[in-house]
Amino acid sequence: MKCWHCQEELIWGGDHTYEDYCISGEGIVTNLSCSNGACDVEQVLVYAGDQDADSSEGEAISPEKA
Repeated sequence: MKCWHCQEELIWGGDHTYEDYCISGEGIVTNLSCSNGACDVEQVLVYAGDQDADSSEGEAISPEKA
């Protein structure tokens, strides 16, 4: 996956359950960071889960929105 700001590769930091983030439903939250040290993007969270979850499926959330 590419960073939306600088187009460099994102680095996988880990996966967590929705429960870890106090989100109802079943799903995974993937933690990514930009490989470009000069980029302002520090963390990207991708939410992917069931249709009943509060977050949109597969939506990337910027740190300002998280």
